[in-house]
Amino acid sequence: MSSPIEYRPHAIALSIAGSDPSGGAGLQADLKTFQQFGVYGATVVTMITAQNSLGVRRVENLPTELVIDQLDAVLDDIQPIVAKTGALGTAETIDAVHQAAQRFNFPLIVDPVMVSKHGDSLASEEAVAAYRRLLPKAFLVTPNKFELEKLTGITLQSNQDVAKAIHDLHQMGARFVLAKMGHVDGQSEHILGSGKENIAIHSPRFDTQNTHGAGCVLSSVITALIALGETDLKRVVQRAIRQVSIGIHNTHPIGKGTSPVETRVLANEPDEPTS
Repeated sequence: MSSPIEYRPHAIALSIAGSDPSGGAGLQADLKTFQQFGVYGATVVTMITAQNSLGVRRVENLPTELVIDQLDAVLDDIQPIVAKTGALGTAETIDAVHQAAQRFNFPLIVDPVMVSKHGDSLASEEAVAAYRRLLPKAFLVTPNKFELEKLTGITLQSNQDVAKAIHDLHQMGARFVLAKMGHVDGQSEHILGSGKENIAIHSPRFDTQNTHGAGCVLSSVITALIALGETDLKRVVQRAIRQVSIGIHNTHPIGKGTSPVETRVLANEPDEPTS
């Protein structure tokens, strides 16, 4: 087993995301993941949700002005190495974050939380359009299959469709794309696009429902590793996918519904590369 990554005082990451009071997703999952890797986490809250492992009961988007006031307060005092976004809520807030990002001197990872892993819409068409406007500031964008379809307007029915959609995200301004394709031929498939090539990364797919917050944890592991100074994005993504698989495999049921990915085992297990 590998040793835990040691605490590094200058490794600071920022999460701009919604709150999940059950602790399985959103900024709570981000902070837990950052801490597990020895990364100091700061947060900007975009929305308050009432949710648990059984589902979402209520969502309240915070006023855009309050979101930006939080962001300004953090950046006026604390300099992150890298930032990530989760659920941003309204088109107005997405556009305000886009405007604020013009002065970022650190990479931004955009997890465009718009469509659930089951295909349920979580964002208005105006918000989808605002995410497209945010893409030129994205060092890496991490859409699931349905979000990739939303952003590009392409129905993904073949490998050629996926390649075209990834190409279109690059054309919109994203530097790197990590498409989370879900269950493909008995495995979990991710495709990392650099603008020059697309690399398929496969990992075991477990017969489990312990996947609440998996997308949040994946993007936050990537964010944490970049904060720690990792520069080989392919290796970072492979490591992150491996860590999420470990978190899913080692989850003990929490709650009565879809249990969250177990963040407490992250960074403490072998980091064997996925295929």
